[in-house]
Amino acid sequence: MSIPEQLLTQLISATEEVFERMVFVPVTVGTVDGHVSAGPHRHVVATVAFAGHRNGFVSFHSSIDTANEIAGAMLGIPHDSVNGEMPDAMGELANMIAGSLRTRMAAFEPAWTITCPSVTIGSDFSTRYPSEVSEARVPFTMNGRTVEVEIILSKR
Repeated sequence: MSIPEQLLTQLISATEEVFERMVFVPVTVGTVDGHVSAGPHRHVVATVAFAGHRNGFVSFHSSIDTANEIAGAMLGIPHDSVNGEMPDAMGELANMIAGSLRTRMAAFEPAWTITCPSVTIGSDFSTRYPSEVSEARVPFTMNGRTVEVEIILSKR
């Protein structure tokens, strides 16, 4: 099972819209990678699961520095003034991307339910998935930094 093209297109549009409206910084989409590497991820991963017509999750990946830059932009404060707000901001960013994707896809198929976000922060960790999932990672460039949005679909 692969990720449907319409789902990827809507994920890209949702991400661009959220960055434009909530982060106030444009992102430029890179080349979609249909394979998610098993190596160490960047240092912040914010995830929102969804269930219904489709089951899976949307994750946002960035470095800690980039996450602080995004949190500062969202809050209207200098990135070096961001303290404990970064995890909440990253969770809200993932929530907005997943929510926008859910709304966009509801025009084409039955709506899904989404969960509260979870945020993992650390170093030298990786995320691995069972063979029963399809995955795609979309890289974006923001102010010369790379962030990634990932979608995982479970097979029914």
